[in-house]
Amino acid sequence: MEPRISLTERIRNRFELHQREIADNQRQLDEKMKEMLDQRERYAAVAKNAIESVVKPRMKELATNFENAQVEMLVTDMECICACEFAHTPRFPATVRLAIALSAGETENITARYDLSIFPILMDFTRNTEDTFQISGNDDALSGWVEDRILDFIDTYFRLETHPMYQKDNTVVDIVCGMRIPSIAATSTVERHGRIFYFCSEHCKEAFVKRKTE
Repeated sequence: MEPRISLTERIRNRFELHQREIADNQRQLDEKMKEMLDQRERYAAVAKNAIESVVKPRMKELATNFENAQVEMLVTDMECICACEFAHTPRFPATVRLAIALSAGETENITARYDLSIFPILMDFTRNTEDTFQISGNDDALSGWVEDRILDFIDTYFRLETHPMYQKDNTVVDIVCGMRIPSIAATSTVERHGRIFYFCSEHCKEAFVKRKTE
């Protein structure tokens, strides 16, 4: 008959087994975390390259069409952001920020996010949208998405030019036809006795000038 193992030794064995299990679990976790972080770093590098090669050139191209626009970049551990900021002007009476951000997840995908802020908020518009793209080395899908979002933004931004809530301080009345228009939308003006008259079309201006000369 084999000698019976003492309770003390059996308890010690349980402790040792438990410690080995903890060490094994920790080793597996360390390996998994290292692999995940290495993978995330690789994907983040892809996202950074895409923001530089795909997003930034298109945002700069957008900015060249507006004197009040400037492009800035922000790179963090979580995402890469390219933003175009538009200063308040009489033509576009709001402070606007368009941002496109790219972030890498734990799969072979990049998440692209569109964020638009307009201040003050006096109209409805799409503030956020996002999509995912495979990290495949082919940027065509991402490029097309970015270009579509920029065109969507332009459509929204141009609404500021004629929206009555944004243009309420710049609204004038065509004295000939009575139409209310933003002053910047007037096709022409005539000054009489220190007063400026705005016209929605050249026909209204011609009628005004003709009437004043008769």
